[in-house]
Amino acid sequence: MIAPAQPPKPAAPPGPWRYRMGNLLVALVMFAWVGAFMPQPLVLATVPGVVGWLLLVERCRSTRAAMAWTFLFGAFTIGYGYRWLAPTTQDFGNLPVAVSWLVTGLFGAAGILHGWVFLWIHRGMLARGRRPHPLHTVLLFVACEHLPMRLFPWKVGHGAVDVPPLVQAAEWGGVSAVSFVLLCLIVPIHEWIRWAFGRTGPAARPKAALATFLIGCALFGAGQLRYESVRAEEDDSANVSVRIALVQPNVGHKDKRAAERMRGGRRALSIEAYKRLTAKAVAENAELIIWPETAITDSVPIMEPKYDPHRTNGYLNRLGYGFIQEHGAKGHAFLVGAYERRAGRKAKVTGEAFDERWNVAALRTPGGLEASWDVYRKVYLIPFGEHIPPPLDTVLDPKKFLPQNFKMKPGSTEGELGEHSRLLDYESRGAGRTLKLAPFLCYEGILPEHIRAVCGGVRPDLLVSLTNDSWFGDSWEPFQHLNFTRFRAVEHRAPLVRATNTGISAFVSMTGDVSKANTIPLFEEDALVRDVKLVDRGPTLYVQFGYLFPWLAAVLALLGLIGSWLRPPPLVEA
Repeated sequence: MIAPAQPPKPAAPPGPWRYRMGNLLVALVMFAWVGAFMPQPLVLATVPGVVGWLLLVERCRSTRAAMAWTFLFGAFTIGYGYRWLAPTTQDFGNLPVAVSWLVTGLFGAAGILHGWVFLWIHRGMLARGRRPHPLHTVLLFVACEHLPMRLFPWKVGHGAVDVPPLVQAAEWGGVSAVSFVLLCLIVPIHEWIRWAFGRTGPAARPKAALATFLIGCALFGAGQLRYESVRAEEDDSANVSVRIALVQPNVGHKDKRAAERMRGGRRALSIEAYKRLTAKAVAENAELIIWPETAITDSVPIMEPKYDPHRTNGYLNRLGYGFIQEHGAKGHAFLVGAYERRAGRKAKVTGEAFDERWNVAALRTPGGLEASWDVYRKVYLIPFGEHIPPPLDTVLDPKKFLPQNFKMKPGSTEGELGEHSRLLDYESRGAGRTLKLAPFLCYEGILPEHIRAVCGGVRPDLLVSLTNDSWFGDSWEPFQHLNFTRFRAVEHRAPLVRATNTGISAFVSMTGDVSKANTIPLFEEDALVRDVKLVDRGPTLYVQFGYLFPWLAAVLALLGLIGSWLRPPPLVEA
């Protein structure tokens, strides 16, 4: 007689002390995950992090306990990985010390809330008396980590930025595809551990784990082949190139604020640094000279109230930036971070006239007083750093709650407002054709879908990141910001250049590689000039379809979940 299988009787549970100590031990193993987000990420640190968390999710006696441990993991592990947030919010947002550390802990905890969704579904499947296929676990993980619950990314794939065969998957599915390949190699380890040492719960599936692992190996091998192919494509001698200079003046945020307020001669010193480094770039025959975010600390009339290049160039000459016109007249183009001026409006709270500005990347073509300008306006502003988010902006005085003495206006990639948050056309003499430049500012570099929206379905010839990481000092943040941004080069298969105020400025290849020779380290003043090769090719799968992959993973995970609910428990002989 065949009868429905009864769930295996669990062994005598350990006492409360042993149970808690076991959970604590697994949590300590998980803490190794933070190694994947160090300045030089260790992808192997992802293994104890993922495996440990899966073990913790399954060994907890209740879903509530699993949620509690996951919450603590986020607060301490992610909070530690992004611990630079505490001093930054003190400096940038004027928060008290205790409040800043509380915010950092809560930020870390919020960064793992998507894990609650995963563990609730995963434990629900185990309760049906069957272990999910490891591939299903991978798909569910990928789908959950794509949920929009975090201000900064914390995806498994980000830890693989220095492993080229893994990173190449971003071309067809973004960072989520990189996570998929990496998890196919890690999740089977957890399944084999359960198979070797598990004494309770549904039986492990070692053969299914092997199949999942082989999928990961195959994709890893395909990534290696793709990496070699793209490198050969990029190194082809037939490619044209454009000679680009990255200017890093080592002017920190305090000096920039002093320059904006005309204090202590900092404005003159800042201008002198850019003049000195620009002269060096010109001496090395740079065609396009790139300055970092808000390099020009004065507000400049560019597109508003009406476009007039003579007025813009003349205004900059009077401010002390006449060397731009001097070098521009000799054939050099500039892409500079600046504040675009908008005539003063009355603040909603005080009723006083209040200077309004856009944070822009401004492209100046070669030429003298008649040289034309075009701008990209920053869309995503930092809350409580660059703007007060609605509806608080109607009750909080920006002069008191923002570090700058003006109001920042966001751009947009939609409708008529999208006219100035899009690709910029640059007529390159080196390339002999019009190039499509995709600029983005600061935080936007870690928002892949925003960059894709800026490109509008077109593959850019060059990605340009302008940022100011000086707020974060000598911390992990400048390295993390660069590492997260490197994925954009692979997603679009376009070279990426990154200019920063204090570092790290870098040239990034289409494969996501960045070498020491192609970077300016933290807190060094320099102008780095390189020939950037341009490859004429069509848009990638990611450019065409965006983050479709995690949605596909979600559908497959949902189908697997429904299947586990509909299937009866396994049958055994009575």
